[in-house]
Amino acid sequence: LDEENADLEFLEENLRRTNILTEKMVTILSHFYESVFEQTGMLNVFDARLVRLEDSILPIHKSSQALTHLTDNIDKTRYALSEIIEYFDLVEREEQAIKRGPKENLESYLNSVGKCKRAMEILVGTRLRSGEKAMGQLKQLLKAAMLQLEELFRERLTKWSDPIEPLAYILKNREMPVIPTVPLENLARLSSYLAGSDIELGYSSDFVRVYVDVRSAYLQKSLTSLAQGSINTAEKRNTTVYEKGTCGFISYVEALLRMFEAEYMISSNILPSAFVAAGFRGAIQPALDSFVEVGKTLTSRVKKNMSTDVFLAFDMLETLTRNQPAFDELFRLTGSKDVGYGELTHSIRGITMRSFADFIDEIKNPPTKLLGVPIDGTVHEITITTLQHMKRLEDYPETVEAMLVTLGDGNWHVSDKEANFMRDRSTAGSTIVRRYFGMIAFVIRPNRQDSDTFVYALFNHSSAFYIADCLDALATGLENRAKAYKKSALTYIFLLNNYHYVLKSIRTQYVPLLDKEVETKFERAVKKNNDSYQDTWKVCFGFLMDYTYVRGGALKSSIGSDKQSAKERFKNFNNEFDELYKYHKTFTVPDPELRHKVVNDIRAVLLPMYNRFLER
Repeated sequence: LDEENADLEFLEENLRRTNILTEKMVTILSHFYESVFEQTGMLNVFDARLVRLEDSILPIHKSSQALTHLTDNIDKTRYALSEIIEYFDLVEREEQAIKRGPKENLESYLNSVGKCKRAMEILVGTRLRSGEKAMGQLKQLLKAAMLQLEELFRERLTKWSDPIEPLAYILKNREMPVIPTVPLENLARLSSYLAGSDIELGYSSDFVRVYVDVRSAYLQKSLTSLAQGSINTAEKRNTTVYEKGTCGFISYVEALLRMFEAEYMISSNILPSAFVAAGFRGAIQPALDSFVEVGKTLTSRVKKNMSTDVFLAFDMLETLTRNQPAFDELFRLTGSKDVGYGELTHSIRGITMRSFADFIDEIKNPPTKLLGVPIDGTVHEITITTLQHMKRLEDYPETVEAMLVTLGDGNWHVSDKEANFMRDRSTAGSTIVRRYFGMIAFVIRPNRQDSDTFVYALFNHSSAFYIADCLDALATGLENRAKAYKKSALTYIFLLNNYHYVLKSIRTQYVPLLDKEVETKFERAVKKNNDSYQDTWKVCFGFLMDYTYVRGGALKSSIGSDKQSAKERFKNFNNEFDELYKYHKTFTVPDPELRHKVVNDIRAVLLPMYNRFLER
């Protein structure tokens, strides 16, 4: 109980202390709230004062901002006016510098021109009446400046446009010369500046025309010697018939394309991109026109001298065809195809196309000078020229084949013909193709791509057909010409010589190309005429022949034992032999191998008979 009383007293004491603390906290909070209320009142008073202050200051602030903005505008206006005022007398300040020209100090000159252009732009934008006089003066000054810059552009471009000898670069396999980097950059800067001259100045710089004038003259003069050389080499050659590669036209084409390629690099580096196509086209056009005129001159010569100059047209066509991708790229860069060039290539192609029919027609109907026959029965000139012509066709295999494929098999005939050597095309074509699969290496060049091999070998059968038709026409012509001889022996020698000449050419040049039947027919013709020629000696041989007959039931020899009869026959033989020998000695068999065979064939018959006759 005592303990419980003690605990109770302790709790009562704690409660009393807690109540005291609570009363103190209440007192403190009361004082705090009173202080807060007092401060809130003060803040409200302060806010009210701030509102009144703001109401007083805000108009003043707004006025200050307006005044500041106005001051800035006034300063800017004063600056702009002072700048514009300076432009009014800019002409006087810069006139002397511009009149001195750009040669002494281009940088300073361009700065002066730049100031004038800037002044012009500003004054045009202000639209001030008071600036019209100044603008007029600036226009005149800028026009004079542009003219001076044009002249400087012309002078500097001309300095690097001295004509060259392109053939020297071709022979040494050197690149065509171009303008060095530093001068090229200076010219590009000038052209860029001239391109920026506005039409508002009263003068639009035609600097592209300046470029065209200078560079076209450079190209023209540089290519003149090759242009003239192309004509001279065609007219003043050492051979009667044109030989492949002897005309300067081939070098002319190479030089033209290489110089044009260099010219495009120059024009694209000097002229702004928008002007490159026009400048490049204008620069090369005169030289291209001259090239076309040279081509037309050469084609006109070919037309007048087809028999001797037709292969000049083949050379020209092959050269142009080989370089056609370069010409196509050239015309792409200029933005248009050249009509003259197109007409030239069309004309050359037409000449070469017609030449195939013309040649066969010439074999059938030769010129007057070739109508006769040689008095000694040697190889006729028409045979030689025909084989030479066909040999020259081999110099242009792709061009010839393309032309013949375009014509179509047999369409190279001017008129119908009756050839005694005509072959069956249906079998010949397949035979040729079969032969080609095993002999492609003969037909194609070693550097030809595999993908082209089959096509080239297959299409080459048109050339085989054409050559066979030429030989047909030649054989027909030879048979007709042989009729002009009065003596059969000379007829056979003539045909033998000519057919043997053709046969040798077939064996040495055309065996892999022609059908075997063509060779076989000429072999038969050679044998037939050789045999016929041997027969012309039969009269002479007859005096030596020993034949038997029946008399009185007994066999008798034609020679017998009658010496007088034998002498008479021997005498007749000698007389006939002498006459034949004397006459046949006038014949010519130019081929040693053939001559040896003809003589040996006669000996093979004559000597045994002669020896037997002597023995009896």
